[in-house]
Amino acid sequence: MSNTIYMAPMEGLTDFTYRNAYEKTFGKGRITKYFTPFIPAAKKMSKKIKRDLAAENNDQIRLVPQLIGNRADEFLMMIRQLEELGFTSVNLNFGCPSGTVVSKRKGAGFLEEPEELENLLEEVLENSPLAVSVKTRVGIKDPDEWEALCDVYAKFSLEELIIHPRLQNDYYSGTPRMETFARALEQIHIPLCYNGDICSVEDYKKVTAAFPAIDRIMIGRGLLENPGLVGEIKGNPPADKARLRAFHDEILEGCLDTFRAEKDVVFHLKEIWFYLTKSFPDREKYLKLIRKCQSLPEYKLIVQQIFS
Repeated sequence: MSNTIYMAPMEGLTDFTYRNAYEKTFGKGRITKYFTPFIPAAKKMSKKIKRDLAAENNDQIRLVPQLIGNRADEFLMMIRQLEELGFTSVNLNFGCPSGTVVSKRKGAGFLEEPEELENLLEEVLENSPLAVSVKTRVGIKDPDEWEALCDVYAKFSLEELIIHPRLQNDYYSGTPRMETFARALEQIHIPLCYNGDICSVEDYKKVTAAFPAIDRIMIGRGLLENPGLVGEIKGNPPADKARLRAFHDEILEGCLDTFRAEKDVVFHLKEIWFYLTKSFPDREKYLKLIRKCQSLPEYKLIVQQIFS
């Protein structure tokens, strides 16, 4: 079994409040790397991004910033800012399938022109002071696109290539296209990481049995739905209500310290509960209550009911 597990970035969810709560309650050194939600490659970082990257907010974990963009010069400007903050590696996002992102030729939208991808990677890798990894989908509309993309990725000494074996227009539907990951193992001779649809120990075992050569796995939605999954993979029992409550309370405390308005705290926690309720038998009932609540006191009463 693989000993290297990464937490995938989830936009609007896996900020430092979530990462720290997770590491304290469930991670406990089992997550080798945490990746930030994507950061727009731009001339300057926002205060919110600087706060999410700050060393004092990530001192218990290994954090890798993830950048999104479509211009080498903008990636490099942001990479140099990350170097000043003490980071040693960076991840480039060519995997986000969101329509709004893709319409700007960013994320998976940049995969449409393999030649442009090659030119961008060549410039970034020649000039980056940081180690560079990539997170990618396997094409836009047709799995046959993956062959040309593999040829591109095979040319570069990336720190690692994290592959979610779906097309952009698959979004998260259907099943991962495992044959595309198998092709990558044959063609690309740099460290590869598998990402996609690992939501149980059985899913994990299937992937590691299918691809025994890989030694790293990235998990996103599976950890949000079942925070105890990493422990289960390592042979521990499922998380009980007491541990889930401790995890929740750590997130709540972090949010109260971070957000100015109580309504922002509640909104953020609602997003997390969309996934976390899958750890409870009465999911729809609790999700409906949480979605309707409007205030922090009301929210706390509902949480008390869930964990009682």
